[in-house]
Amino acid sequence: MKITFINASPKAKGSNTANFIQCFLPRLSEHKTEVITSNKEDLTETEYEKMTAADVLVFAFPLYIDSLPSNLLWLLSKLENMDFDKKNKTVYCMINNGFFEGTQNRIACEIIKNWCSAAGFQWGQGIGIGAGEMSPTAIEIPLDKGPLKPLDSAFTHFSDNILHKKSAENIFVSPRFPRILWKKAAEYTFWLPKAKVNGLKRKDIYSMINNLK
Repeated sequence: MKITFINASPKAKGSNTANFIQCFLPRLSEHKTEVITSNKEDLTETEYEKMTAADVLVFAFPLYIDSLPSNLLWLLSKLENMDFDKKNKTVYCMINNGFFEGTQNRIACEIIKNWCSAAGFQWGQGIGIGAGEMSPTAIEIPLDKGPLKPLDSAFTHFSDNILHKKSAENIFVSPRFPRILWKKAAEYTFWLPKAKVNGLKRKDIYSMINNLK
């Protein structure tokens, strides 16, 4: 069976999406797998041939405003209008986001499912991964240990369904980690340093939040 992953992260290098693909691929080692990066304007003829020849397509991407990155939307539109046998190809998706809750990805999963129905593909399953910024942990620490342990079980079910081309309910995963600590870590390692770079202080951030209430 031929399995093709489409890394649809807009980032050229160092994306969380690439980290999760790298972590997942060993579970499919007995089958021929390809990874195509679709962050550029268009793909090569060879890359399109790999997708159209695959038995399974797995779209992997980061959540963008509860939806899909524009580069992936463009690719889906092109695939939908290409003339090749779609009915025997099963589509899955692997979505990660910066929120703590994996359920934040549910709408994006439904978008891919609905696209499959419109384009003529078989829908398989989606997996939504919360706390995507923890993806380096998935590379450095075995998944059966640490905060991403729930992802180990989810990946096992997901890989089994892919290998058997089975359809199933979507899976949503959050880390085994206190949400309050996640929030504090995000604040001190990302949001506040980002604010400082843009000439803002901590009190400016909280002032803007209070004005939204």
